[in-house]
Amino acid sequence: MPIVLNQLIPANAGLPGYAVAKELARQQVAHFGAVRGAGAGIGPGSCCAAVAVAPNPGAGFAAAVAVAGFGAVPPGGVVPPAVAGAALPYSVVYGNSQMAAGGLVLGPVAGHAERAALTNTQAAGLGLGGLYMVAPNQAVLYVEMAPCAGCAGWLNGVAGAGVANPFNGIINGAGGVTLNVWYRWSYPGPPALPAIGVAPALAVAGAAAMNAFHAMLLPAELADINGATW
Repeated sequence: MPIVLNQLIPANAGLPGYAVAKELARQQVAHFGAVRGAGAGIGPGSCCAAVAVAPNPGAGFAAAVAVAGFGAVPPGGVVPPAVAGAALPYSVVYGNSQMAAGGLVLGPVAGHAERAALTNTQAAGLGLGGLYMVAPNQAVLYVEMAPCAGCAGWLNGVAGAGVANPFNGIINGAGGVTLNVWYRWSYPGPPALPAIGVAPALAVAGAAAMNAFHAMLLPAELADINGATW
């Protein structure tokens, strides 16, 4: 089955995984916003990703809760805590462009958030059946920037340096699962994977737009995601 690529904009709201992708965007804002700019290597230019997985408390992945907002910054703190909303039927595994696929240090396939997210599911012991399905055989991954040409090949099972896509057997070739890859900002140049939805909007194109988003305060980022353009 194919890797399906679509931009996270309202015109694509009817496609599989849109609502989950929006929540994954909220989740990664809360997750990485807690350390962005704190000297941990997660800066404004680092791309983030998140993939929905079936809850597995035994592996440390309880069901997530929706990000409903952000509270007040605690005394002596600098980051507002996320306000928990309703329980979700899935858990979340994260990736960042400062992680290498298969580990948390830079390596031959570093700089690719979607690779880190998918391989981190295996490092966490979730197994090949761990992807959460929004509909039969429909899995969802959200990545801030559209996959580059190298990542497009990696997602589609092309061999390369480092760790292979652990889901090749169930997604690519004779596999029956479709991985819906949702992104917010287009990578410079045309998307490397074919999209079945609306073409990228110029207003949400490129790394500069992602960096500007990362410069916002966390409540403003959440308000942007909840607004009329996502």
